[in-house]
Amino acid sequence: MTTIPQAQSLTPIKIIPHKAAYVFEMESADPGGGVEDIGGGMTFEWADACDGWALKQHYLLRISTIEGTDVDISTSNVTWEAKNGSRYRFILRRGRNGTLIEDIQGVAELSVRGGAGSAKFEKPKEQTLILPSGTMFPTDFMLSQMQAAARNERMGRRLVFEGSAVEGPQTVTTLILPPRKADEANLLEPAFGSQTVWPLHVAYFPPDNFDGQPDTELSIYVQPNGVVMGYVVDYGDFKLRAKLVKLEALPDQGC
Repeated sequence: MTTIPQAQSLTPIKIIPHKAAYVFEMESADPGGGVEDIGGGMTFEWADACDGWALKQHYLLRISTIEGTDVDISTSNVTWEAKNGSRYRFILRRGRNGTLIEDIQGVAELSVRGGAGSAKFEKPKEQTLILPSGTMFPTDFMLSQMQAAARNERMGRRLVFEGSAVEGPQTVTTLILPPRKADEANLLEPAFGSQTVWPLHVAYFPPDNFDGQPDTELSIYVQPNGVVMGYVVDYGDFKLRAKLVKLEALPDQGC
């Protein structure tokens, strides 16, 4: 268990390294979007690598269309991020109906947390992108939003580089709602303690296009220990709900 330093926090943030499994359900669909139903699920692992955070995410999304066809979209995302927020390694692979369609890999570095830096892609081809001052990496961003929630802040805007596409950082806005009890509290073992979740509404805008429509909107329900109890993603044509079905703590690495 790792305690995250924070100033004037009302709720302590103590990350519990864990593995979680989710199932996907359709929350809603646009009548003209052509989506009949969705299914699938995701596994997620947040491990403490002592000098950094190691995350693994694997998911399969099956989209059933009104024409009667199924489309399977798979994603594997493996990252490591320094705890000081300055260095980030990423590997992402996407597949469609069993065929690999994207293979992205690289490393990014900032001069200091929140400073300028660069992202060096090794795949799909070697190239380097400049990261402007104010850029954050995804785990550092999530921790910052949890810290903001703990301080009872309600809104924020950051630049976040994830390496999920060959492009610069996205503008990400967050609306933080008051804490509430987790709906899935029955899944929480004693090791996970608190049954409180912070509802966060997160919108991702295309690089250099903050005034337009967001690419993705996400409603996430996260505990002070880092466990996501569930989330809803708005893809435009449909909304997907991820429901937590299994949760276990990872062994203590003695960091």
